[in-house]
Formats: sequence, structure tokens, C-alpha cells
Amino acid sequence: MLKFIGNLFKSSAAKSSGTGDAPAAGASGEKPGKHDLAIAEFSQAIAQNPEDGFAYWSRGNTYRHKGEYDSAIADYGKAITLNPGFVEAYNDRGLAYTDKGEYDLAIANHGKAIALAPGFADAYNNRGLAYSGKDEYDLAIADFSQAIALTPGFATACYNRGIVYWKKAEYDLAIADYSQAIALNPGFADSYGGRGSAYSDKGEYDLAISDFSQAIALNPGDADAYFFRGSAYSDKGDYELAIADYSQAIALNPGYADAYRNRGGAYLYKKEDDDLAIADYSRVIALNPNDATAYSNRGLAYRGKGEYDLAIADFSQSIAWNPGDADAYIYRGVVYGTKGEYDLAIADYSQAIALNPRYAFAYYGRGLDYSHKGEHDLAIADYNQAIALRPGDALAYDGRGYAYLNKGEYDLAIADCTRAIVRSPSNAVAHRNRGLAHRQLGNETLATADLRRAVELDPKLGNW
Repeated sequence: MLKFIGNLFKSSAAKSSGTGDAPAAGASGEKPGKHDLAIAEFSQAIAQNPEDGFAYWSRGNTYRHKGEYDSAIADYGKAITLNPGFVEAYNDRGLAYTDKGEYDLAIANHGKAIALAPGFADAYNNRGLAYSGKDEYDLAIADFSQAIALTPGFATACYNRGIVYWKKAEYDLAIADYSQAIALNPGFADSYGGRGSAYSDKGEYDLAISDFSQAIALNPGDADAYFFRGSAYSDKGDYELAIADYSQAIALNPGYADAYRNRGGAYLYKKEDDDLAIADYSRVIALNPNDATAYSNRGLAYRGKGEYDLAIADFSQSIAWNPGDADAYIYRGVVYGTKGEYDLAIADYSQAIALNPRYAFAYYGRGLDYSHKGEHDLAIADYNQAIALRPGDALAYDGRGYAYLNKGEYDLAIADCTRAIVRSPSNAVAHRNRGLAHRQLGNETLATADLRRAVELDPKLGNW
């Protein structure tokens, strides 16, 4: 599942004073037209005084806020040429390189800023961002920690370090850092969101929901906060609340593909809204036509409706986009088996096993379809493998018991059906199969008890 990270890391676009909690890049709230006006004004200043390094630096910052990173880098370079000791220009050029994903150049520029001003906390924070971009998390943590040591009230650095701890799955440390950021800046909405994600990963959904709710209170227009609160509700099984939050996220951001995907999942898990699930997955596909997961999930919804050919078409499309997805082969195999196309089902289960030899359900499914074909020895071999991988799963014992029943090995059938019933007492089919095995052995009292229990559990099994 996706996790809340707001605008992800927060940079420190240093002012000449080098204060620690300067606004994040692009966070000035200026309208794009104001950027163009500012660029024109700085350009005029440069025309009047080509040696004005501050004007180049200021214009570079405006270009960076507009997302015109190459122009920003050129201006920062000119500022540095005019003033080789211009610490802020190195720092901000580093940010522009980070924005472009050129992390090594970013690290070099922030390193130069640090060499010129060893107490410059912003440069450590921003170099930490670049290290994190390279997945060098320990170096990132070291830089964020140094930024905090230099400026103990640096909420942004606490937040950024929390993100890295979260990426390392060190959730308690992440929570501690997000909490510190909140203590330093109670209005820091993204810190609530980040802490909410860490709580979600720990399975502490109520705490997660509380934090996402606070993020929403601070920023009601944040579609991400609604999305991730919806995910926490979904993880709790509160699908109606999840759907409401995903719907709000979509209302705020109509192109939010992940919100459509997760809302579709919530509809699907409710097991009563397949049409709504299909509509949402179709919207995801319209937004992202190569989304293999959306095809696979829509296929599950079609299967739930009994529209097997449409399901197979979607699973096939999912496989075309992601041939390494064992689940999609399993899903398609299940539908082929339901249609009685056992050879196609077996081929799909075999492909899933080739991709993931420890996929217990693939062995179970293939065993089931071997049984349907009357190839009971092959079925038993597959059930044996499924049991070895998941000894606590009733399905494989049930299936193997059925295979033994069909081979006339009634004592073995009874033993396996009993194991299935111990693991799943409401397994009607296992009761039926054990009853049939008892009947073949002349144990009519035991047979009658099992067959009656099977019908109590599932009246569709009829009378025996």
C-alpha cells in the first residue's frame, strides 16, 4: 500500500541568514504569474548591473520555484562565478540538482556549502535529501542529525529524518521524529500524516486515523490525507468509512488514480459492489492504461459477477503488462477451472509455480484441477507440496482427502478430511467427503452424521 509522505521531504531554501526552517521549495504560495514578473524584474536588474550576483541568485530561486531547473542552475552558477564564497548559491544549486534527480551533483554542491559554512544547518538537511534520493539512508540520517544538532528547533529536519526511518521500517524512531517535529511546529500537517503512516505500518490503525484526521483539520484540501485515512479505515475493515474518504480524495483530485484503485478495492472487499468496483478500476485504467494491477483487480470483480470471459481478458492483459506476477496467473487459473477448462488452468498454475515455487495455493489449485481430470496421483503430489508449505491450511487436506476418496483409499480420505475439519470446523465439503468415505467402509452411523452436518453447513450440497 502507498503511504502518506505528503510532499515527501522538505528542503531548506536558505535565506542569506541561513535560518533552519525556511519554506520548502515551491512553498512560497506565489502565483505562476508572479514568478514571471519577478524573473523580468531580476533580469532588468542584471541588465543594469551584470556583476550583481545577488540578482542572479534571486532569479535562480524564482526559476527553481517555477520548476525551470536548468535555468536556475545556470543562474546559480553565474552567481558563484561572481562570488565564489556564495554559500547560499551552492546550497540552492544543490536543491535544483536534487529536484532533477542528479543527486551526486547535489551532494557536491551542499558539501561545498558546508565546507564554506560548517555551521550551516540547511546545507546538512538538504544534503540529507540527496542521500535519501540515492537510498543511502544512513548517510541521510547522519546529515539530518547534524542539522538538528546545529539547530535543535529544526522541525523540518526532524520530519525528514522521520521519513528515512520510515523507509527503513524503523517505525518507532520515525514516530519519535514526527512527534518532535509536531512539538516544534504543531501546525506541521505533513508530520501528522507521516506519523499516521508509521502507525498504520505498525497496525495501530486508530492512532493512524487520529493523525490523518489532524492533518485534514490543518489542511482540509489535502487529498492525500483523506486517501491515507481511507487506507487505514480499509485496513481495519471499515469499508464504508474508507469509501467516504477515497471519494473525498477524488473530489479534491479527480485524477487521483490510487484513490480510484483503493475505493474499487473497498467495494470489492464488501463483496456486494462489483459493478462499482469495476467502474473504479476502469477509471484507473483510463488514467493509466498500462496499470497491470487495475486489470487484475477488475478481473476479480468480473469473476465475482460470474462474467468469466471478461475476467480472463483482464487477467490476460495484466499478465501482458506484468509477466512476472504469479497472482495474475493464479486468478486466471481459478477462472479457467471454474469454466471446466482444466488444461488451461493447470498451465496457469504451473506458470505461477515457476515464478514462485513456494506458492502453496498454486499447488492446491493445480491439484484440484488434476482431480477434476481424474489424475488423482498428480493431484495428491501437488496437495502434498501445498501441505508441506502451509501445514495449517485446511484446503489442501480437504483436496487430498477428495483425491484419496476417488482412488478408493477410504481410510486415508477419512484421515485427511478429519485434518481439514480440525483446521476448519465449518468446512461442509470435508464433512461430506468424510461421510462418503465412511459409507464406503460400511460406517453408516458416522456417514449419516457427517452428511447431515455437511447439509447443515451448506444446504446446496443436498441429501446423501
